[in-house]
Order: sequence, then C-alpha cells, then structure tokens
Amino acid sequence: MVEEKGARFEERIDLAGERLELTGTGTVKYRIVFTVYAAGLYLPPGKSGSDALAADTPRRLEIEYFHDISADDIIRAANTKLDEQLSDSQREDLQPQIERYHDLFQAVSDGDRYRMDYVPGEGTALSFNGEPVGQVEGEAFAAAYFGIWLDADNPLSTGLRNNLLTD
Repeated sequence: MVEEKGARFEERIDLAGERLELTGTGTVKYRIVFTVYAAGLYLPPGKSGSDALAADTPRRLEIEYFHDISADDIIRAANTKLDEQLSDSQREDLQPQIERYHDLFQAVSDGDRYRMDYVPGEGTALSFNGEPVGQVEGEAFAAAYFGIWLDADNPLSTGLRNNLLTD
C-alpha cells in the first residue's frame, strides 16, 4: 500500500483480467495552499509515460478528494483543460462522449474517490466510491480525457504528471 497525504493506493490491481502496477502518486493544490486531491496511476508492468495514452494500454486513474467540490466545478475544470488541449475539430468530434461522461459526475466530499478505468476495445468506465456509474466508448475519448492529467505538453499539473509517470 502506498500513501499520499492520507489517501491510500494499492500497489497492484487487476483490471479486466490484466495486472496493473501503481506507477506513481501525487497531489493537486489550489492556490498553493489547499491540497484538493491525491491521485494514483496504474499501468501494465513495463509500460512507461510514453505508453500511458496509447490506445492499446489499459490504465486506471484514481482520485481521492480532500474537500467538498461540486460536480459543476469538476466538469468546469475538465472542460477548461480539454479546450486547451484539443483542436476545435477534435473537441467537436468528442463532444457527445464528453457530455455523456460528465453526466456521470456528482459532487464530492472529503474522502470520496473517483476511479477512471480504460480497457482497450471496451471504453472508459467511471466509478464513484467503488460503485460503477457508467462507461463511455472510444480510444480517442480515453486519450483525451486521461490527457487532462497525462498530456505531455499541457497537463493540468506538470508536477502531478511527473509524479504519476515516474518510471
């Protein structure tokens, strides 16, 4: 078990019959004062940062929150980063999937946890506190959405990305 600011992450998990390993953990702060959440990324053994967004790479991102945040604020932050990372045509193509995924989110409180699982050929599933809430298909959607945290050029937090992708 690995701990990050009180959030605990398993070192290995199984996802759709495949073993994934925790590649790293990190936190996101708001205005340098408040730690908003801790995150942990899981990839197959031997996969590195350059593989993290590949279509054939199963992955899990777990986020545990330390403060109350509305669903609207979570969605607004995701949309801001997606608008920065995607071209207008990419955003237009993915908009129906993004909207379906965002419809799955709800407000969080201290200790709540979202889990995003991508399984090649199946899609990106979202779970809240261990309970599945829905899934959205598409490799391009998965790459774009996980890119919020893992994009090489413009992630939500470069420090978090570097911590998640420690090799």
